[in-house]
Amino acid sequence: MTRSRMISRTSLLVALSASLGACTWHFNAWNGPALPPPPPPSVQFLAFGDAGSGTTRQAALGRAMARVCADRGCDLALELGDNFYPRGVLSADDPQFETAFEKPYELFNVPVYAVLGNHDNGSNGGEGNNNARGNFQVQYQSPKWRMPARYYNFGVPLGSSAPYAEFFALDSNPLAAYVADPDPQWEPTAYGAKQLAWLQQKVQASKAPWKIAFAHHPYVSNGLHGNAGNYDADKPGEAATASGAPWKALLDRGVCAQHIDLYLSGHDHDLEWLKPVADCGRTQFVVSGAAAPDKVRPFGKNGHNATYWHVDQTAGFFWVRLEEGRMTIAAFTLDDKDELPVNPRGRPVAAYEQSIQRLP
Repeated sequence: MTRSRMISRTSLLVALSASLGACTWHFNAWNGPALPPPPPPSVQFLAFGDAGSGTTRQAALGRAMARVCADRGCDLALELGDNFYPRGVLSADDPQFETAFEKPYELFNVPVYAVLGNHDNGSNGGEGNNNARGNFQVQYQSPKWRMPARYYNFGVPLGSSAPYAEFFALDSNPLAAYVADPDPQWEPTAYGAKQLAWLQQKVQASKAPWKIAFAHHPYVSNGLHGNAGNYDADKPGEAATASGAPWKALLDRGVCAQHIDLYLSGHDHDLEWLKPVADCGRTQFVVSGAAAPDKVRPFGKNGHNATYWHVDQTAGFFWVRLEEGRMTIAAFTLDDKDELPVNPRGRPVAAYEQSIQRLP
């Protein structure tokens, strides 16, 4: 090889090396594309209750919820009791599972975690005196329905060994029934003590940054039934539980004292995001009992508790997002044609939305 050729080849290698040094992204491409940083953790879910009418109007709200999930994202949904009207289901094969759950929510592609309400445990209506009937909902199985026990917990992301949020599903009816259940296994003192001990143990063992509890009966509400411990004060029930005093005692020690971040319930057929109360620490409260458009009703105790937002006589539901140190809650309602309002681009429009920092 001549000297001129050696110089020429050396010059070419130097030039190529300089060119590659100035384009370092080529090396990244050859070694595999550089991965973007993972998104910050978050959990999104729907909350709706008092839904189980099995009507075309319930299906309209089901389509609205599916549309919000498609637009904003959902990891799961919570169904807050009174899943089947007027008196629950009569077996694990009851056709209401199809007409008042599977069909109205056929567009959902997320699991629905449910709790029991007073109508789910009633002999004729909402008395709550037949808790054995609620067990049929525990026995029912489908790809979408989730109720592994009358009270239970689970973490999200589902199946994760280190969940970002942990959910505690509670059984309020034996502690807030209008009519006493004659079966001694549902005696409020013993049943409440057992459930409270379970809840305290599970919450204390949880390492999840966010802790969420949900049940049918509210802790505070401006709706017709009012606050736990004073439910339906103008219409006393036949059982000692009718005021909800045993239920309030469980929530005081199992939710408030353990700093649960959010407690969701139904029972009152309206939509409310209530502010924390003095004797319950940092817990936020949501009442979402307006998922059956033909069953919504006016407030009964409007203004008794401070709220961020509330509305009555309107069908709707809540969407919640949990992320680092911040909770976003959005309410979506149907118009008088049972349609979900959308913007000019076809995206669902919230009736109300606010993000708050987690309270210490």
